[in-house]
Amino acid sequence: MSGVTPEHGDFAIRALEVPVSVAGMDVSPGDIIHMDEHGSCKFPANRLADVCKNIDAFSKKEEDEAQALLKTKTLEEIEAIWTH
Repeated sequence: MSGVTPEHGDFAIRALEVPVSVAGMDVSPGDIIHMDEHGSCKFPANRLADVCKNIDAFSKKEEDEAQALLKTKTLEEIEAIWTH
């Protein structure tokens, strides 16, 4: 489902700690939602530790690649870093 869900406007709190639907996505208490101009992504509460581990691994890989790219002198070296 696609569409626009405004971030501002009138709202009323009807309940706390209950499942809801946000822009067609079912969300349970404890879930983490990331939304931007490209869409939305839900991280279920029972998988957050795994998500954080993956973020740390991805960040480390990205940092290592950035440091390696700073040392390159040729297009071939850049290509080797990005295709490994």
